Amino acid sequence: MKCPGQDMRFWKPGDIFDTQCTKCGRRVEFFKDEVRRKCRCGHEIVNPKLDFGCAQWCPYAEQCVGPLPEEVKERQKAGQKDLFAKKI
Repeated sequence: MKCPGQDMRFWKPGDIFDTQCTKCGRRVEFFKDEVRRKCRCGHEIVNPKLDFGCAQWCPYAEQCVGPLPEEVKERQKAGQKDLFAKKI
């Protein structure tokens, strides 16, 4: 069975989006499940909207999406700290 979160039939508007290259300013198209893309200028961009929330709890996450990049892990940790601080 394919993960419903990765199946494009279940995607929502905005799951395919554009962002600007931080080096040259060109438009770079991302799909929600892409970790990074290379701009035509050669600069590698990390997906600013990457969200594999299911990877935090799903026992098959590593088989499904592979290991998460460090940038994403750091962003998740920062988000968890913010949530904890708001609850206190």
